[in-house]
Amino acid sequence: MTGATSGQSVKSAPARHNAERVRERVPWIDWMVLPSVAVLAVVIGYPVVYTLVLSTTKFNMLDMTPPAYIGGGNYRHLFSDPIFWTSLRNTAIYTFGSVIVSSLLGLVLALLTETLTGWRFRSVRALLLTPWAVPFVVVAFLFRYMYLQNGGVINAVLLDLGLIDKPVLWLNNTFLALPAIMVANIWAMMPFFFLLLSAALAAIPNEVIESARIDKAGTWSMVLQIKLPFLRGALFISSLLMIISNFNDFAKIWAMTQGGPGYSTTTLVVYVYRLAFENFDFGYASAIGVVWLLLLLAFALAYLRALRVNP
Repeated sequence: MTGATSGQSVKSAPARHNAERVRERVPWIDWMVLPSVAVLAVVIGYPVVYTLVLSTTKFNMLDMTPPAYIGGGNYRHLFSDPIFWTSLRNTAIYTFGSVIVSSLLGLVLALLTETLTGWRFRSVRALLLTPWAVPFVVVAFLFRYMYLQNGGVINAVLLDLGLIDKPVLWLNNTFLALPAIMVANIWAMMPFFFLLLSAALAAIPNEVIESARIDKAGTWSMVLQIKLPFLRGALFISSLLMIISNFNDFAKIWAMTQGGPGYSTTTLVVYVYRLAFENFDFGYASAIGVVWLLLLLAFALAYLRALRVNP
């Protein structure tokens, strides 16, 4: 291990030396990034700073008055707002529930198709990757029509099988609406985990697998003790990516329920949208947006740290 590390250090030393020589020969090379920095400052930096400023003001466009500074008033109201806590809970259930189930399904499918080769593997992989190629809005409308009380294929199948005696109001029931949206999200997200975990399985050294077979390792021992340790890094990084993506998911929820019935499927992104573009309460919406940003930054930092640990 020490030899490998020292070897990497020896190899990286000339690369650093060459980079320093290029920088000495072309001293203006660092200035070439200034246009990109300026664009990022305008496109990302300014909205973030302006949101922070708005979060400390009372600003509702319907009042026809300029923003009034109230300090931490919006944040105090936020912590006593039951709708905020409901939306935060729904966001956590939707995000972590979808990621956990879809990652497990992707792992199982990757393990089941690992031994397939040739045209069979290509056919199965193309079939399993199809949901990932469908736009999220199309997925939302597809499942919305499947969940219809009258004429929906899900109710029709369940009635034919005798599992229910009357059509279920999937998207109009406060207890069933969020799980119904999660099913659509899991269906759309599972191919992502399947693809990454299939690639990670293919990268496991053959020597390790052959050694385990020589030691007569069983199927479960092979999966739990040999393969899963190699998949841990890919599974963790892909899960963090999907957590960040689902935390920002707006299209599927809005297209299927618009956050209803009531607030049963309202997540943070839907609540901020309603406050800002339906109630025009930009001050309070900005305060929730700041909390939302901080939560996303925590996941983003965890993702960057995971990339350093699992290069």
